Amino acid sequence: MVWDVSYTCDICGKKKGESNHWWMLLLGDVPCYDEGQPHQAFTILPWNSAESRNPEMRHLCGQNCAMKALERFMTTHNVDRELAEAD
Repeated sequence: MVWDVSYTCDICGKKKGESNHWWMLLLGDVPCYDEGQPHQAFTILPWNSAESRNPEMRHLCGQNCAMKALERFMTTHNVDRELAEAD
């Protein structure tokens, strides 16, 4: 059986085609004792078909969206498109 999986950029909403410019983003919990600081680590990973199915992975269509995700993380501690647009 073959799985037909489609991906959408979690920053801009673009659908993934055959391009290999895509990246993955993983936000991991880390201890942080300073008030107001994020309790997460921001990790960008090269695209990997097997790991891209991990429900904790976020999908980024390229450098611009990776930089936008980092900017959101650094300013709002959140990379979600809907929440960032509401701010």
